[in-house]
Amino acid sequence: MASTASTAPASAARRDVYLMELEPGTVRTAEAHTARSIEHIVVGAGRLRVGPEQEPVELGPGDYATFPGDVPHRYEALAPGTFAVLVMEHP
Repeated sequence: MASTASTAPASAARRDVYLMELEPGTVRTAEAHTARSIEHIVVGAGRLRVGPEQEPVELGPGDYATFPGDVPHRYEALAPGTFAVLVMEHP
């Protein structure tokens, strides 16, 4: 997996924007972030299984999901060439 932070604007909430490029065969797990963190993700190509460890969803091109970032979560490409835009909001 490769991801790049694109922006982090100044405001009451911090928002980090990432372009994620993922390939099948590896599951990226993430520990819980700060309390009340929220993640938003839009898939640009491929297929992605993403979300809280106990409740992941499968997304395809153009699909959007949001989930709490303050619980353990995962990102898993299900097709070659998967990429997505991820926005992480932290209070």
